Amino acid sequence: MTSQTTIPVGIYWKPGVWDLARSAYIADLDTDVDSPGSFVGWLAQALEFHAKRSPQQRAELAAAGQNHPALVSVTRKSSNRKHDLPASTIEAVEDALVADRQELGRMLARSTFAQEAVIAAAEEARRGLGRELPPPPQKLSNRPPRLPRRQPAARLI
Repeated sequence: MTSQTTIPVGIYWKPGVWDLARSAYIADLDTDVDSPGSFVGWLAQALEFHAKRSPQQRAELAAAGQNHPALVSVTRKSSNRKHDLPASTIEAVEDALVADRQELGRMLARSTFAQEAVIAAAEEARRGLGRELPPPPQKLSNRPPRLPRRQPAARLI
């Protein structure tokens, strides 16, 4: 399998975390020129960044985020959504899950790992934006427009 191969993966989303993920993705579109241009690309990047952290770093972020407002129960029901993620992302997540279990005894489901990754990525997006995240869009377009990359200012000699 190459990194171009995708695997359909179901993620069980709590409504607040689903909203948070979409808000953070939109914020990153406008503040991070290296942010992926699709939601599934953003999600894969969030998962990969989280997988690169040490088990201790992931556990600390999980403890810090356990009372995050996105986890508060709401009237909407949680939902399972399919995302076609790169095989390399799934492999990194599975390696991280095994490391967490072996090193810290943390037994996590993929969806819980994704939830923790999204909360961490959303905090980074909020810091990059410099204010609270925008409200989540009702529906994500496949490739929303983004701000053009800024060209370096011409130098006068």
